[in-house]
Amino acid sequence: MKRQRKSLSFYLILFGFSVILVAGYSIYMIVYNGSTVQDVYVLWFMPFFFTGFYYGSDWLIEKIVNRKKKVDYEGKFLQEISQQMRDSNEFIIEEFRRLQINKTFQSDLKKAYHIYQNGEDELYNIDRLEKKYRKESLEKRAMKFVLDYLRENKKTPESE
Repeated sequence: MKRQRKSLSFYLILFGFSVILVAGYSIYMIVYNGSTVQDVYVLWFMPFFFTGFYYGSDWLIEKIVNRKKKVDYEGKFLQEISQQMRDSNEFIIEEFRRLQINKTFQSDLKKAYHIYQNGEDELYNIDRLEKKYRKESLEKRAMKFVLDYLRENKKTPESE
């Protein structure tokens, strides 16, 4: 369940409702119990405290929950590539399924993500991924999209 952020109008309505309750109780205490205004004026601070406490606790919970959320950069990387593959209309659903269960291709995707994050080195480089598969194979066609994405979106030290 996703937590929805409450609007300012929610807190204003809450404040108004609590003011009406406190006013009603104050009138009741003054009229029927013979209390003086000095006895009930302390109650008039309750709507401010209650609404402020409610707002503060919502704000604090939101900050704690948002801090725990982590961005899945690898998932975003894979989403971008799969979206480009879907947009090209070169693959059918069965081919996507075969790519998902192909362990070699999946490990090469992890290598491609490593190249995307950390740049090329002796072990992880674009040329090695490019030459790995046979011509016109399904993996070669899919890897073409991955490599094109890597070339387009190379991270440069200045961008960080």
